[in-house]
Amino acid sequence: MQENSVEKNSLYDKMFQTTMERILKMTHEQMFRFAKWIDCPGGEESPIFRKSFSADKGEKALITICGLGFFEMKINGKKVSDDLLVPNASNYIERDMSNWSYPLYDKMSFRIYAVKYEITDFLLQGENVLTVMLGGGYFHQTKYRGEGDVSYGSPMLCFIISKESGEVISDSSTLCFPGYFERCNLYYGEYQNHLKKPVGFETAGYTGCDFSPSREVQTPESKFFYQTGPADKIAGVITDIRLIKEYDGKKLYDIGRNISGRVVVECAKRGEKLTVRHCEQIEGDHWWGIHFDDEKYIDEFICDGKQTEYTCVFGWQGFRYVEIEGDGVPVRAEIIHSDCPVTSSFTSDNEMLVWLYDTYIHTQLCNMHAGIPSDCPHRERLGYTGDGQLCCEAGMLMLGSKSFYKKWLYDIADCQDRFNGHVQHTAPLMGGGGGPCGWGGAIVEVPYKYYKIFGDRELCEEFFPKMLRFFDYIQSRCENGLVCREEEGGWCLGDWLPPQPIQVPETFVNTCLYIKYMKIVKEIAKLINREEQVKYLDERIAVSSKMLNAAYYSEQQRAFCGDVNGASAIALAAGLGNEKVRNKVIEKYGKTGQFDTGIIATLELIEYLFNTGENELAVRLLTNRGEASFYNMKKHGATTLWENWNGDSSQNHPMFGAVSKTLFTHILGIGQAKESCGFEKIVISPHLCESVARASGYVTIENMKIGVSYEKTGNKIHFAVDVPGDRQTEFVLGETRLAFCGSREFDIERATS
Repeated sequence: MQENSVEKNSLYDKMFQTTMERILKMTHEQMFRFAKWIDCPGGEESPIFRKSFSADKGEKALITICGLGFFEMKINGKKVSDDLLVPNASNYIERDMSNWSYPLYDKMSFRIYAVKYEITDFLLQGENVLTVMLGGGYFHQTKYRGEGDVSYGSPMLCFIISKESGEVISDSSTLCFPGYFERCNLYYGEYQNHLKKPVGFETAGYTGCDFSPSREVQTPESKFFYQTGPADKIAGVITDIRLIKEYDGKKLYDIGRNISGRVVVECAKRGEKLTVRHCEQIEGDHWWGIHFDDEKYIDEFICDGKQTEYTCVFGWQGFRYVEIEGDGVPVRAEIIHSDCPVTSSFTSDNEMLVWLYDTYIHTQLCNMHAGIPSDCPHRERLGYTGDGQLCCEAGMLMLGSKSFYKKWLYDIADCQDRFNGHVQHTAPLMGGGGGPCGWGGAIVEVPYKYYKIFGDRELCEEFFPKMLRFFDYIQSRCENGLVCREEEGGWCLGDWLPPQPIQVPETFVNTCLYIKYMKIVKEIAKLINREEQVKYLDERIAVSSKMLNAAYYSEQQRAFCGDVNGASAIALAAGLGNEKVRNKVIEKYGKTGQFDTGIIATLELIEYLFNTGENELAVRLLTNRGEASFYNMKKHGATTLWENWNGDSSQNHPMFGAVSKTLFTHILGIGQAKESCGFEKIVISPHLCESVARASGYVTIENMKIGVSYEKTGNKIHFAVDVPGDRQTEFVLGETRLAFCGSREFDIERATS
């Protein structure tokens, strides 16, 4: 890759600009025609807009609408969809980042999503009323100051109703009201004063004087897209809510498991104030995690005596316990997350592996909101590129999440500097710590995994220049081939959160990942006929590998960095090291039997052990009963995975759960040929071990179910392989190789395992 990388990558962008982007990207005029963006003077929290229009009953009509940050829309007082938290969050528009807690000068890209609904069935003969209420979401965020001033601006709205008899657009004739929410904040909760809510404003004939003309504002400078990623939905309801304590006029309830969602509280008393607080874990008089005395996410309601149920509208909480102050009773808890169905299953006689599967699935779903795979559903709620890339393969394999991750891919791309290639630690960008490769490398890892699972070759062409630009950035942060820094004054993490204070050097981790990612991009270059880039990648790989070995490998110790925090596993996963290193890793973990690793090394270690036939040791680590273990979480009653091995801080983080994909890719052996993508050529190669006598499960890729089950009985193992009849399938176990199409059942002598 030549030195004039900016000019070169600009050329690449022109050559490989995504066909999907060209098809879907629109100007404001193409999407909204003559509609204006409007806001409500004085309506900084949750303004309400009202537009009357005439129509014929049954007249075909569509609405294209965007309310920033989130909106809730009704026609004649009825919701037209069960969508929540729309539109999907994004890197909306350019904003002033000079007051952030660390310097940020990157030139990024921006996009805004709009949603289209058919409203024909909601129209009445004559006068009809559209009402829209806005919530700040990520767009209007003035209280969360972890990174400084992250707000994009005040809530705003644009819409166009296209019907047979003409168009209805947002403009200053749309009426507005500052709303009855005195606080509407994604991180700090909602204060809803229902005594201030106008009566009857959602239907025709309203004559109240609460509404005034809205204000036309400048059209956001951004790219416009229709939302194709899933909206949030109510995915489940919990009604078994147990009162466990009363104190100081408050009642504490347990809903039975840690969830992401909201509580619905019942109260019929006019003027009663309800205060609802949430936390994850209690121990004696101490509230753990996001806890009550943080004074962070609190929902408050002033009841009007007319409606009986109250809940937040534009947010969610991560919680298990609910404290209610006031004369109110929780009637249900609603589980809310992006509409990504569970499309997999895993069962086994090994209970810890089943617990890992179930708990990862629940944790990942708790962290899928507004099109973002978050780190946690309460404290930060950010799309960390580190956490997200670690878990992306598991999320793609185990959930119906294709459109979800396709959307997030473009968040990552938007958060790459257009000139120097730097990739942010969160996407969309809301600040947050991380490192150059373990986080920024998402620009390589996520599209590559997406390609392998869903077979989207065009995506490789689209992201290839972005990957090269990222490598040029990393190279500019190298000294003698080693990745030594990121942005001056910012973060530069390597691995993160091993059970003891981290010892593995950041430079070592980032250089290993740099080498690993360059090898991935070499594969992509050959796929899309860009093999002229392979030479430059090979040169950089050779230099970095040589310098890393010289700096961090000890022949005497047979390890990299003394194998602190699983350092040797990180090197082995990058194709470094030798048989001595491999044997030392097996020897070490065979003795300790538990993790000493952070979020990156844990996944690298487990995958490497499986890939080299150390199945028993891999399962032993996954099910170990030490302090740094999934068993330790289970033992303490966890229903979601922890951020730290010891349970400190957040109780709902999916990142360590990235290893759950090996339940399918290795224990069940569901895979594909090396040159295959989209499971064109299925390979079933179970990794058997004595501690698993029975296992069964499936994944669903693009409506294609691939299932495997096996059970050991006597001296035989009975296998059942369920694959589509038109797919070429190879079964591999030891010396046994079978080729077939369609489902098969067969027995194999146990000696062959």
